[in-house]
Amino acid sequence: MEQMNNEGMRSYYLLGDSGYALRPWLMTPLNNPEPNTPEGRYNEWFSKTRSLIERTNGLLKMRFRCLLKHRVLHYHPIKASKIINACVILHNICIKNNVPEPIDEITNDVGLGMHYVEENHLNLQQVNPALLAGRRMQHQIINNYFM
Repeated sequence: MEQMNNEGMRSYYLLGDSGYALRPWLMTPLNNPEPNTPEGRYNEWFSKTRSLIERTNGLLKMRFRCLLKHRVLHYHPIKASKIINACVILHNICIKNNVPEPIDEITNDVGLGMHYVEENHLNLQQVNPALLAGRRMQHQIINNYFM
């Protein structure tokens, strides 16, 4: 994603919890925004989107145990992404053919991890220009979609 961003493809973002550093290509939630503000709406959207992604990942992990954390696919990222795409396609075929979802519940493997890390705002431009660029992108997204 960073490489795509550096090459000018800036309409794609990863979503991470606040344990990740904000980057122009990696969006994180804001720390305790006021409800019913653009920032609050951004966080609400962010939380709903991450929740949907986590539930989807959980379904895939229940159906395809090779995707579980402790059964890590030790492959190059390109091959691993092909395996994951194949699992998604097979999952969609199961849905189309009314194959029931696994009832087994994955625990300690699927979590939203929505915790907050306080940032030191002192001299951000000198300390971390990538964080500053990420903050500008985050504000641009908020201004464009949540005002």
